[in-house]
Amino acid sequence: MRVLIRADASPIIGSGHIARCLTLARALREQGVHVAFACRLLVGHRLHALTAEGFETFALPDLYRGEDPQQAIESLLPWQADIDALEQALAERPGFDWVIVDHYGLDQRWQTAARRFAPRIMALDDLATRTYSADLLLNQNLSGTQAAYEGLLPEHCRTLLGPRYALLRDEFRCGAIEIKKKVRRVLVNFGGFDAAMQTHHAMLALVAYPELEVDFVAGADNPAWARMQRMAASRPHWRLHSFVSDFHQLMLEADLFIGAGGGTSWERAAMGLPTICIAVSNNQQANSDVMATFGAHVYLGCRESVTVEQLRQAIGFVVDNQGLRQSLAQHSRQLVDGLGALRVAVALAGALLRVRPATRADARLLFEGRNAEVVRRVSLDQSPVDWDRHCQWLQASLVNPQRLLLVGEASDGPVGVLRYDLQGSEALVSIYLFKNRLGLGWGRALLARGEAFATVHWPQLRSFTAQILPANQASLALFRQAGFGQGTCVFTRVLKEEIHE
Repeated sequence: MRVLIRADASPIIGSGHIARCLTLARALREQGVHVAFACRLLVGHRLHALTAEGFETFALPDLYRGEDPQQAIESLLPWQADIDALEQALAERPGFDWVIVDHYGLDQRWQTAARRFAPRIMALDDLATRTYSADLLLNQNLSGTQAAYEGLLPEHCRTLLGPRYALLRDEFRCGAIEIKKKVRRVLVNFGGFDAAMQTHHAMLALVAYPELEVDFVAGADNPAWARMQRMAASRPHWRLHSFVSDFHQLMLEADLFIGAGGGTSWERAAMGLPTICIAVSNNQQANSDVMATFGAHVYLGCRESVTVEQLRQAIGFVVDNQGLRQSLAQHSRQLVDGLGALRVAVALAGALLRVRPATRADARLLFEGRNAEVVRRVSLDQSPVDWDRHCQWLQASLVNPQRLLLVGEASDGPVGVLRYDLQGSEALVSIYLFKNRLGLGWGRALLARGEAFATVHWPQLRSFTAQILPANQASLALFRQAGFGQGTCVFTRVLKEEIHE
């Protein structure tokens, strides 16, 4: 599979779009996907860093004809000029399976035109204010709900909504940090550029707390860099960083975070790191507000309305309040499990998932998959299957015209197994995933591919039926999402053991 990501970074745009796309790109690469980035040559474009990580990159012009270089982050770009530049950059290159666009300035007209580069379009969004021409839409924020996108998406578009899909790096699949009785160490970061100089404002507020150790992370291009250097030089407990190679380690060592409402919101939530949040752009306000309502952080509002004195008072309130910080940590960790990037990668790869009929050569694969404890626990027959019994069952299944046994395969190996048993014009379906594929969304893709295969194999099919144990909440949710309607309960009393799987 080949994926092209279109995103930009600059002091106005920030670096968050590239950062979260890079996390997704790494997850895709682990699945054997070729990922390329197309970025404009803006100040702070990050193309060199992407190339250094081994990704193919395409440089687009820094400015299009008639464009205002100081336009707001949410202003639309000249979409046709961007498409033309991309077409020139991609000339004589192989096509892509997906184009991923993470850009507030590229709307549905760009998305429609970009289908010349790939048959499928994925959009990353935080706003829910425009129409989209996409096959897959990701909004990882709490404010990204199905209702928010009513009337904005094509009917076929699949949505990945909420922090379950937050694009976090692998290191954030970690345990909670310790909530100490009193805050000793603070970490301050307002993004890679911090054009609003909120890091400097935080310094002014933290002057009142000389006992705190503070790490300030702000790029050397920060407009207030010289002033911050002077302030930090006279305070032995302060450290000013222009670059850190392991930001995650600084987060682990911190007791309190002061920062913006962008992508690091979910990193902090995954760690249970108590946070005082200030939105530095319009697109951060809605999610920051909802997270505060959920009890996941202390939100002071948008930067224009937050004074240094207000921030100073908030710091004093949180530093001495262990109960509040424990509550913030507990509520924030309920939102994120750190597997979001893998789930999004699966949604992309699932569109190209292949299913094939099982063969005798699959005997060991199916045997180990069916006997996995996590599979048996939710099966109608939970007893282990012995090898001889399994081989008899497989041989009988392969020659049974009323049974269809399918194996789903992704680019990096097998995913799961589907079994269909034909009863007139109805097929009884059962599914299991291999244990390393659980909880990531492969089941939905496997069911969709299997259904398409089965309806071609048996043209007389009119419906599918599944029997699910009431305690198997994951499968119940899967079949509901796949369009199955839940009927009446079925009661069964087993009189004797049968040979089946």
